[in-house]
Amino acid sequence: MSKVSFVERLTAMDKPDEVQETEQIWRTVRSFLGLMRVIIFILIIAIAELMEEFFIGKLSLAIWSLIVGIPLFILLSVLIIMGNGYFLEEEKKKTAVLRPILKRQ
Repeated sequence: MSKVSFVERLTAMDKPDEVQETEQIWRTVRSFLGLMRVIIFILIIAIAELMEEFFIGKLSLAIWSLIVGIPLFILLSVLIIMGNGYFLEEEKKKTAVLRPILKRQ
C-alpha cells in the first residue's frame, strides 16, 4: 500500500461529495447544537460556582442554573440523536447490508 500523494489529495478535493442538501444542512445544525451543549455545560458550572449568594424565589442562582441547564442539555442531546436518525438515514442505507446472510448466498 502506497501513500496517497499530495496531487491526488488535491484532485479528490475538487470532486463534489455525493451528500444530499438535507444532510449538509443537518450537519451544520448538528455542529451548532453541539457547540451550544458545550456552552450550556460551561455556563452551568460557572453560574453554580460564582452565583451562590444571589437568590431568586428563595432559591440560589446556582440551583436555578441546574434546574434550567440540565434539562436544556438533555433536550439538545435528544434533538441531536433524533436528528441523526431522521436526516442521516440515507447514509445508513448506503453502508449497511440489510440481510447479509441472504446477500452472500
